[in-house]
Amino acid sequence: MAKKLQKFLILLDNESLLYFPGSFLSGRVFVELDDHTQVSGLFFHILGEGVVQLSKRGRSDFSDKENYIDFRMRLLGEGQPKSGSNREIVLPPGVQTFPFKLGLPLGLPSTFLGKHGWVQYYCKVALKESSGVVHKNQQVFIVMNPIDLNLEPSLLMQPFHCEIEDTLGLTCFTSGTVTCRVRLDRGGYVPGESISIFANIENSSKVTIRKTKAVLTEFFIYPKGPEKEIKLQLPIMMATYPIRNTDGTLQRKKGTHYPTVLPVFRPWLSTNTLK
Repeated sequence: MAKKLQKFLILLDNESLLYFPGSFLSGRVFVELDDHTQVSGLFFHILGEGVVQLSKRGRSDFSDKENYIDFRMRLLGEGQPKSGSNREIVLPPGVQTFPFKLGLPLGLPSTFLGKHGWVQYYCKVALKESSGVVHKNQQVFIVMNPIDLNLEPSLLMQPFHCEIEDTLGLTCFTSGTVTCRVRLDRGGYVPGESISIFANIENSSKVTIRKTKAVLTEFFIYPKGPEKEIKLQLPIMMATYPIRNTDGTLQRKKGTHYPTVLPVFRPWLSTNTLK
């Protein structure tokens, strides 16, 4: 049997795929046929969900999920046919488009993809032929819940300090302490801004500090040998709108490049750098 369906796509009006809570998600379902096709319905589904999965040694120990959007609509066809009636539709060959528009709820959490979970939004569409064949496709879109640093407490714009002291050595034979002090220029940033980190390490132990490393999630100290890692955490806020001067202009620092859209593909999630 020759294939009748040539193209079956979800095309969003916003090509950047970036939406804010409260805005409208609009687009069309694109169907291209090369022959008359009898169908019983075209079904559209918008879904937003948060998923958490924690695993140990390759085994899933805990998982949970909650829905933020779960909206279904029928773009073509009617409800369940009555007895003896025939509500099936014949689509002609060529291109057919079926528009949709939906207001996104306020307060949606931002899209997030991480090692142990994610918040993801996507559209799903299904075209059911009378013969029983079902064609499916889906399209991911990004939700960004805006956070304006100018409306947050002024404390976030002040230097941020943290200090930790830990003892190295075996339980009965301590070799001394290591003190780490870290300061950030402030406590709130937006994507594209550089984070200035000032660190001071005082090693009063007999253990050699092999190296230090700063990453976006924590600050580590690696002693030489089988000693434990010393971790120091400084919580920061990642916002959407950066700090502005009193005249409304941006406070730009050297090396700052504000992005216009969020990336859809996160290649680092498939690497071992976060383990």
